[in-house]
Amino acid sequence: MVNRRQVIVVGSGPSGSSAAFYLARGGVDVLLVDKESWPRDKACGDAQGGVFVTKVYKDMGIYDEALRLRSGGIRGARFSGVKEELATFDNGAEQPGTFLTQRRVIDDLLRRGAINGGADFLENFEVTEIIRERDYAKGVRAIYGGKEVEIRSDIVILANGAHHDLGRPFGIYNDDKDYVFLGARGYFEGVRGLVPGLIEEHYPDEIFYPGGYMWCFVEGEGTANVGVFIPEENLKRGNRRLEDYFTWWRDNTKIGQERLGEARLLGEIKGWRLPTCRKVPDNIYGNGILAVGDAGSHINCYSGAGFEYALQSGYAAARTVIDVLPKGDVSKEVLKAYKDLDASISDPLLKMNTAVRDKLCGDPQTYEEFLSFARSMPNYPHLNQYMAYIAFMTQAKKVDIKAEYGLDLSAMSGGGGH
Repeated sequence: MVNRRQVIVVGSGPSGSSAAFYLARGGVDVLLVDKESWPRDKACGDAQGGVFVTKVYKDMGIYDEALRLRSGGIRGARFSGVKEELATFDNGAEQPGTFLTQRRVIDDLLRRGAINGGADFLENFEVTEIIRERDYAKGVRAIYGGKEVEIRSDIVILANGAHHDLGRPFGIYNDDKDYVFLGARGYFEGVRGLVPGLIEEHYPDEIFYPGGYMWCFVEGEGTANVGVFIPEENLKRGNRRLEDYFTWWRDNTKIGQERLGEARLLGEIKGWRLPTCRKVPDNIYGNGILAVGDAGSHINCYSGAGFEYALQSGYAAARTVIDVLPKGDVSKEVLKAYKDLDASISDPLLKMNTAVRDKLCGDPQTYEEFLSFARSMPNYPHLNQYMAYIAFMTQAKKVDIKAEYGLDLSAMSGGGGH
């Protein structure tokens, strides 16, 4: 095993694979490592979409295979609040660059895209510590093949998910309790009432606000990815476990009964923790180290979407590293360029979703106002949901989005994925 590389990327999910691919394409000697055996599962809504998803898939040469492997595309969405009256946003045709694909499948395709692009890869490689010398990251210590190993590098990129703490010694850790959510997902067969191409989000009780919901994403004929997304603080007050929300929704709501009344769980329900953000966090870089994807809290605080942001942050990290490595300076001051580039790409939609959380789905009454407003809009239901969000905030609530959130609406690019 080569014991020195230019860059080590820890974690081969979407953000790590994106970073490794673009680094390798830029001529950098990069090692991508992961503690899991691949392919591996990740609990998620399985939806991907947005301009950057298409860009990365095409750059990697996996776009056609991604289309072939998906269970379907997305043409719109359906929502409901505590009154359980549906509002539908149907674009009338499948939106380009949208995918519903199990993460076990799409993440592995991205990983293979990074390898085919020139990155070296090691699985079952569990990083236990970032080598730290004079406050600089200098590589990793890990367990590999039952032995302790050490590989040194100029830069380490953390892409190992929301549960990581490897970056703490470098001040890289984002965990604002007001923006931490918990999510759980199960695959069910016999789900009723779904429309192919329309994803669903339901906000049936005040315990979900702000920003939480039950979801249903069609995975096949009568089969769906069903999940719960709820603020961590709300879960603590709710007197039920995360996995109990599936049966609670089925037994206590009209839509939940229709969707899950005759459904059967396939496999098991899996949960995870989601530290979300209002904008790209400041503390995602240090001397010789960067954090991307969930490890850098690249998850929006309205829908919990993080897939497109993961790809964007991996790209931004790679672009920055390619630029700074030849100069021989990987100090925190220099690597701030990563945060700046990342924010320029990701912040517009993160800020948009923050505005939605603050002004639209903060409480049940306001959300019902939005649904009623949307149903009264011209051309309903053939509307884009984000256009309806903007119209409600600016027209009904008189929100100056640019002044309050620094958001140029023309910079929006997509939906971020779920």
